Amino acid sequence: MRSPLRLPPEVRSAAEAALGARRFRSEFAWLSWAGTVWRLAGDSGAVFVKRAAELEGEKSRLEWLAGRLPVPEVVGFVRANGDDWLLTREIPGVPLYDASLGWEPPRVARRFGEILREIHSVDVSECPFGAAAESHVLIHGDYCLPNVLVQEGRLAGLVDVGRAGRGDPRDDLAAAFWTLHYNYGHGFAPDFLDAYGAPPMTDREIERLRRRYGKPYTGRTVSTARQQYQAATDR
Repeated sequence: MRSPLRLPPEVRSAAEAALGARRFRSEFAWLSWAGTVWRLAGDSGAVFVKRAAELEGEKSRLEWLAGRLPVPEVVGFVRANGDDWLLTREIPGVPLYDASLGWEPPRVARRFGEILREIHSVDVSECPFGAAAESHVLIHGDYCLPNVLVQEGRLAGLVDVGRAGRGDPRDDLAAAFWTLHYNYGHGFAPDFLDAYGAPPMTDREIERLRRRYGKPYTGRTVSTARQQYQAATDR
């Protein structure tokens, strides 16, 4: 199956080189509020192609994170038609909330907290992204369930890391509270916090932090899951 959305020749060539194939078994593309994404599959695997106005920051973050955390391998980067095109190799795994895991929400929340603890424990002394401050850690920047891939319960990959870098850990906690509430409703933040290793919070504190997700936001590009949801529902 071939997507009706056309790829520039230089992007297609880069994908063909990454897969070692002149023909793709399937092409699938979808539009998001942050850009356009293609999945191109060949006999040796698949690559994702992301198109947006600016992706060099995400490319640089993926390259720095490689070897520190499981992230997609960058296999190409092209500037064409006025936009950036980032090519990454598909990694195995499913989103942490995927029904195929058969996990109940409390188990998802606990594993979600354990993975964030692992991210925040990475040494940031040489991290070139974000602001250096005593309380800052390595943050994902949009720590939502679709951006965390697991395989047999193990962390397989982190995606959409264009906002990763040194930052306030509460930014990731806010995103986590928001995505748990959005997917499962109220009541799973305590499981998450316990697994993460943070002291308990009151319901009011959790709600205040949840509402912080995605703020402040004044730019034109929709860059977080919450902003994408709000943009969709505001139409």
